[in-house]
Amino acid sequence: MIIAIGGCKLRYFLSLLFIISFMLYGEDTNTLIESTNIQYTTTNDIVNNSTNDTNTFITNDLVIVDNTLYINLEDALRLALENDKQLKQAEYDVRIAQAQKDGTFSDIFLPQLSISGGVNLKEPTEYQGTGIDSSIDNYSATATLSKQLFSGFRNLNLDKAQALNLQMKKDTYYDMKKNVDINTMLSFYNTFIAKENYNVYRQSQRNYSNRMNYTYIQYRNGQVSEYDYLTSKVQYENTKPQLIKLSNQYQTLKLTFLRQIGVTNLPYDVEIVGNILDATNITLPPNLSEDDLITIIMRNNIDIKNMASNLEMLEYNRRVASSYLWPTITGSANVGISTVDKVTSTGLNTYKKERDSDFTWGVSFTLNYSLDSLLPFSSTAKKAEEAELNIKKLEVSYDELRDNIEVNSRDLISLANSQALTLDSQAENAKTAAYALQMAERQYRGGSISQLEVQDAEINYLNAQLSYLQAIYDYFSSTLQVLKLLSIQ
Repeated sequence: MIIAIGGCKLRYFLSLLFIISFMLYGEDTNTLIESTNIQYTTTNDIVNNSTNDTNTFITNDLVIVDNTLYINLEDALRLALENDKQLKQAEYDVRIAQAQKDGTFSDIFLPQLSISGGVNLKEPTEYQGTGIDSSIDNYSATATLSKQLFSGFRNLNLDKAQALNLQMKKDTYYDMKKNVDINTMLSFYNTFIAKENYNVYRQSQRNYSNRMNYTYIQYRNGQVSEYDYLTSKVQYENTKPQLIKLSNQYQTLKLTFLRQIGVTNLPYDVEIVGNILDATNITLPPNLSEDDLITIIMRNNIDIKNMASNLEMLEYNRRVASSYLWPTITGSANVGISTVDKVTSTGLNTYKKERDSDFTWGVSFTLNYSLDSLLPFSSTAKKAEEAELNIKKLEVSYDELRDNIEVNSRDLISLANSQALTLDSQAENAKTAAYALQMAERQYRGGSISQLEVQDAEINYLNAQLSYLQAIYDYFSSTLQVLKLLSIQ
């Protein structure tokens, strides 16, 4: 029937089919260059676009739309800090260290106060020659106040050691809090990149599908061979297994990320939203040389700070062990009151008994010195020797730690700088590959190049996009590691 229409009408009809297929296929490929300037939905966009939607609500600062929970980086950081178990344990460690510090403070300044009371019941006996029996009961009460006035500076050194321990726990807590933020950011963007890898490959699959449909139209019109059509169909079918693999990888990373921030067993679907290009805004402090960065790292590194504090604590422990070489002075004061019988004469051979109170008090000082602590083989001397040897051992480990951290830090700084250059290169490469693919598509439709050359251009574009996403992850991952060492976030 088409042949009967006539040559002119046939050419017109084929041209119309060509234009329609170009529009169908070109709708996706025209976005290739634009896709290198990646634009992603944010939670603000979701809220603004769903203002009149009755299925949109916000709970605990989280946006839920149509039974889907949307989590951005800010939400993830907040949830991670709220739900991290190790961070909560570190917080308790700070409180425990504070209680220990308060305890040593009390030992230094607060005396010991004790009170006692008693009742003595005994068989009455006659006061000699009076005919009056003693009382069957006797009551007494005593209060004693004592304080070690001098202990060879033992309590003072213990207090300083506990103060160092408290500061160590605080530093560890804040460092762990910083690590939670950094690890959350790494996991967030790692998951986000897996999502974008899936999206890029899905877009590639759509392009293959459009090309297959376009080739099929050309095949039906006799413009290409059946082999060309089958080749495009095979290319399309080959994308399905990889797309499933990338989808599963994204879902696995998302579940791991949600467990990390404490979001599990929710009755909603969860979607991670944001802008992957925000990761490229993370930079090292400007106008600082590598030596300046190393200086900051060596000053702020938590491992170095903790080992330095441990050295100080060992020194205080050595002083505590040596404090037994000093005498101790203890002072005490006590007051007491007890009931007594007072028998008085009221006349010739007549007496009377009255119950009265007897008040007593006293103050004492005690000097104590352990002579065995002067012996070189005594336990006191050996404890002091042990403390000195531990200090020397830790000093060697401290120097080794500083050397290792400096070397590793320089490697990380160099890696971060090189990844920044790689990121710029991959971004430019992705734009170039997108433009090359668009040119190849136009030339293919014009008949100047083969389908194989278009396929090569699309593979180059896909690899460039995936390499660009990987470069983003490598860049912010290495940069965050340096910022972690710098104690900067």
